[in-house]
Amino acid sequence: MKLKRLLQSVGYTRPKQLLQRLRLTAKRKLESRKASQLRDRLERTPILSLKVQEPKVTVLMPPRRGRLELDNNRYHFCFLNETRSFQDIDWAIKDASHLWFFNLHYMEYLEEVSNVEFQTLVSDWIAKNPAYGPNYWLGNWNAFVLSIRVVVWLQQYVLRESKLDDAFKLKLLDSVIRQMRFLKDNLELDLCGNHLLKDLKALIWAGRFFATDEAKGWLELGTRLLERELKDQILPDGLHYERSPAYHAQVFVDLLECYQCLKDSPFKTELYRNLNMAAQALADTTHPDGLCSHFNDGGLNMAYKPKDCLDAWEILTGEHLKARNVFAMDSAGFYGIRKDQDYLLVDCGPIGPDYLPGHGHGDIFAFEWSLEGQRIIVDTGVFEYSEGQKRSYARSTKAHNTLTLEGEDQCEFWGAFRVARRAKVKRLSYEVSGNSFQLSGEHNGYSHLAGQPIHKRSFEASTERIQVMDEVIGGAGQKAEARLLLHPECRLEPIHGGLIIKRGGTKVLLKTEATISLEKAVYFPDFGHELPSTQIVITYGTAPCVGKFTLSKD
Repeated sequence: MKLKRLLQSVGYTRPKQLLQRLRLTAKRKLESRKASQLRDRLERTPILSLKVQEPKVTVLMPPRRGRLELDNNRYHFCFLNETRSFQDIDWAIKDASHLWFFNLHYMEYLEEVSNVEFQTLVSDWIAKNPAYGPNYWLGNWNAFVLSIRVVVWLQQYVLRESKLDDAFKLKLLDSVIRQMRFLKDNLELDLCGNHLLKDLKALIWAGRFFATDEAKGWLELGTRLLERELKDQILPDGLHYERSPAYHAQVFVDLLECYQCLKDSPFKTELYRNLNMAAQALADTTHPDGLCSHFNDGGLNMAYKPKDCLDAWEILTGEHLKARNVFAMDSAGFYGIRKDQDYLLVDCGPIGPDYLPGHGHGDIFAFEWSLEGQRIIVDTGVFEYSEGQKRSYARSTKAHNTLTLEGEDQCEFWGAFRVARRAKVKRLSYEVSGNSFQLSGEHNGYSHLAGQPIHKRSFEASTERIQVMDEVIGGAGQKAEARLLLHPECRLEPIHGGLIIKRGGTKVLLKTEATISLEKAVYFPDFGHELPSTQIVITYGTAPCVGKFTLSKD
């Protein structure tokens, strides 16, 4: 069974990605056998020049907070809502999750420490993390992790240079050059997506930072690959193709920091155009509480806040973008409507690119709804990236505000990031009338079941009223259930033919002729953060069938 799923998953992967994966796998196995020789060679390779030409850029984004505290000569690192303390930092920590380990080595917490601690921490990392250690590609010398760390070091160097010791500056720059030489040979061309964009940002930043022919090569390589990836990764409506608003914010900042480093050229003009579209997409997918939509992988506070991103764009370019009242992102499949502090966002598109669906969830035809600045109908979010029960649940269709048949998933999620069978989504119609829209679509994610059922869902929506019509065409008696996850602060009051949903002073009336039941559920606002909640289950009957429900602001 696992082999079948693996073959299905691989079947969607582009040949060039498979070739790169085979190349990197073979390279890593070979390097593991002669790690000490490679490490010695990297350390002995002369640094021909340390001439620096710091990019004339402004560090626009505010520092990230709350990741490192120093107390009584102990370091307290907090990532993913989990704190670990060290007197002597264990850079090779074994009992932490993979993502916690990555955060330790990103070193973004350096943005908040003193100059003395900055030098201490960087020096300690250099001393204890030689290249080509065991499983280096999964840890401290992972290309994605290295790329984040190098840019943090260089940006902090620009900000702190006059206050750093000369000997330390040479040590830091020497290490950066050796890490960049490693990165150049280990780019994530097999994975692509937001990971590769991090790699390319590091190439561009280091390429502008050092005044050497070698660095010029990094800059040229990073720019050439970024030009190629931009055409692929930014959809025509401006959203990043992995379709996670949290990752979109992260990608926006990466592209913004690349843009600052590039000299005027036709490509820089094209990057400006894409950034402006991406900024609009970011504004449109932001809830009235100032945080991004929760669709697909990501946490509410995982990336920079949308306002910080948009402020940085305005400072750099003078472009002031406002969220639109009604919008349709046809390529991404996101449709929304906004009025004052009321906001609705519907997902009527694929879970992600077929060749990179790892951050996608079973949320086809799901929606999020905020009223009076508060989230009411919420997306489940994600607790972790490690394979396990919570990861599987967060990706499942049962965890989302859409319809399930017999509790099955729309797509065949497995492992931590893999997807075998994929649903094909088709938008059937979309019409705007004033400050409301009508939207309908269908998907075949359940067609592997008996009777080959197709799910069709239609919305008639304004910010204050949503009518959802579900139709299961075909099928053979599978139980059809529509699900709605409530924000943990919501309270329920049963009435004839429905429910009253309350959060603070906000009231929503749910009406349906179908059977309503309540299930205990969980809500993951951020990585490592779990809250109890309630999921409303609306049972229509068995396939084929039709059902509907209406949500109205009272």
